[in-house]
Amino acid sequence: MILRTAALGLIAGLAGCALPPPATSSVADNPEPGLQGGLLPSAAAVLPVPYSQGIDVVGHNTLDGRGGNLIMAWAGHCAYVANGLSVGASGVPEAQALDAHSGVAVIDVTNPTAPEVKRYLQDRGSLQAAETLDAISANGVNLLAASTYGGVAGFNAPADGWLSLHDISDCANPRLLAEVRWPEPVHTIAISPDGRRVFGTILNPFSGAGGIQVMDISTPTAPRFIGKFAATRADGSSFAFAPHMVTFNAAGERLYVGVTTSEGAEVEREFRNPTPGVPSPAAVSQDAGGIFIFDISSFVRGDAQPTLRLISSVADAGWHSPVTATIGGRPYLVNAGELGACPGAWPRITAIADERAPVVVGEFRLAANRPENCPEQTAMEQATGGMVGRPGLASSHFNDVDSASDTRLGLFSFQAAGLRIADLSNTAAPREIAYFRPGDECMSRAHYAAESNTIWFACNTSGFWVIRLKDN
Repeated sequence: MILRTAALGLIAGLAGCALPPPATSSVADNPEPGLQGGLLPSAAAVLPVPYSQGIDVVGHNTLDGRGGNLIMAWAGHCAYVANGLSVGASGVPEAQALDAHSGVAVIDVTNPTAPEVKRYLQDRGSLQAAETLDAISANGVNLLAASTYGGVAGFNAPADGWLSLHDISDCANPRLLAEVRWPEPVHTIAISPDGRRVFGTILNPFSGAGGIQVMDISTPTAPRFIGKFAATRADGSSFAFAPHMVTFNAAGERLYVGVTTSEGAEVEREFRNPTPGVPSPAAVSQDAGGIFIFDISSFVRGDAQPTLRLISSVADAGWHSPVTATIGGRPYLVNAGELGACPGAWPRITAIADERAPVVVGEFRLAANRPENCPEQTAMEQATGGMVGRPGLASSHFNDVDSASDTRLGLFSFQAAGLRIADLSNTAAPREIAYFRPGDECMSRAHYAAESNTIWFACNTSGFWVIRLKDN
């Protein structure tokens, strides 16, 4: 999340015993009124009966009625939901007052029809984590990482950015292993596939400055800061860039980064901010930035001086939350922009079979993301040049897919338009097949749990949801 805060691969399979599909009776659809993803009569308010098409609700937990649920991670039969900021009716985020329900909610989803909150983690990294949360349960590594949400460097970053590591061998009972400060607070985090490093982004889209901090967590009780890294060209020269979120290939030797702007003029002119240091709509629009592809094999090898070696970049591919996908046996990235006035932002699909020449091949828009369907701009939208949109708009946030290795579905949090589910088999023209829209802002990541054939996600006010696609 950036505009409302500044102006404001998936783990395949579940650990543990396989679960039978939940015995949930199918109920009639309750279609949204009017335009696909269009404004609701009461923006950002939880509906008494959510709008839905093609899904059944399997389970729900209100997370004790707290607000500010912004990101979700998962491992085994557990989900983890962080809060810290709440998006209200004004569209401007409000810091959450700390109470007994603050921090990272630990949710046991052993029974998908009755997900249970086991506790709220309130160590220094887990409080107000907002978008800075990740988990891994693979290759003998079981870790949850939570970090203070760093906002936008130079604008609203906190004084301290803490990183906490938890042992989640028993996923419903995390055990704190370490708390450590980042030199600079980070905006998002990601654990490497081997579980040995945490990558944290430093973001200033209005200058192009920033970079990626890396923490060595190979000894999780004693994390060690490795350094802050710029992008390194083939000739060895480097430049700063403003990354939002990163993801990896399965081997962990490639880093895919959503980038708003950079200081590398020859990389992509579209990545340059026209007025460095000044909040500019061009720096964070739906067509801003794109994706950098880095070779990070030097980190995997443990080189004394590792680098983010830039392989290529692709403009207009989205800058917010890339995820890997394999569609028809070919590798892709799915990414999007974020927020803003109508037409908002939407997922883009980039082919990366030739990683030196990636190309955007498709996109997934709702009808509400078509310029011809946009309402007249409000005073706030006009005053911010469209950077801050009215509450209730359909605009992409986190993107996910059902499986990184055999992708069929896109799972897209569209904020007030809810979770939208798309068939990605035709990459040039993805097709919506289902949606769930509870009325408040759904901004978290989404997880397809294969053993129970369910989808998990969280929404800002209504809490944690478990849904399932209808059989027909």
